[in-house]
Amino acid sequence: MALPKLNTVEYFCKLPVSGIEAKYRPFTVGEQKVLLQALEDGENKTIAHTVINLVESCSGLSESGDSVRHLSNTDLEYLFMQIRIKSVGEETTIQLGCKDQPECDGITPVKVDLNSIQVEGEIKDNKVMLTDTIGITLKVPNFNEVQGIVEDVATISTNDLFTILAMSIDSVFTEDEVQNRSDFTEKELDDFMNELSTEQFNNVMEWFNELPKLVKNVEFECSKCSTHNEVKLEGIQNFFV
Repeated sequence: MALPKLNTVEYFCKLPVSGIEAKYRPFTVGEQKVLLQALEDGENKTIAHTVINLVESCSGLSESGDSVRHLSNTDLEYLFMQIRIKSVGEETTIQLGCKDQPECDGITPVKVDLNSIQVEGEIKDNKVMLTDTIGITLKVPNFNEVQGIVEDVATISTNDLFTILAMSIDSVFTEDEVQNRSDFTEKELDDFMNELSTEQFNNVMEWFNELPKLVKNVEFECSKCSTHNEVKLEGIQNFFV
């Protein structure tokens, strides 16, 4: 005789970047085991792919026609955080090093309330003016696009960053015309990017730096030397180390 099926509670949350209303459920013991193995492995690539597979399993986005892999990194991290809170609780303990390294090699366990993590930043006007008459429109890159360029966001290279910025250009416009992404080639876009001045490039980077991200300010006393530490954690990988 088959064993009875256990009922699963479903929850909803609004994703901070896309505004999508996402349905999700807590992960199972089996899914948690896979996640813990990935965290023990410690490789950012392994953790990233485990997280996205778990979110795909635990969310109802595919049922609504949306794709988890087409979410921005921040939306994906936020949804995973909600799933984790409903699954095993809102508190996690992370290991943080002392700011006085290398003089002090102390590692301190610090408890973090996941419900207190904030979404900081905003999506401003997606138009960035490069000159008085030439500008670009930008889009937020999704998880699939970023992973297709760089496997480990913790070790992103200058070339990878340049490629991500170029990929995020939706159109180039002047006073007289608008050229959409399909109107120019990869080489033309690459040449265009290489012609940017440092100031123009920094203006584009500023738009990306102000995009929403998960952040948490943490204060703790080093368990070895008692030095007071203040740390700003950003991105999901910092909340499970």
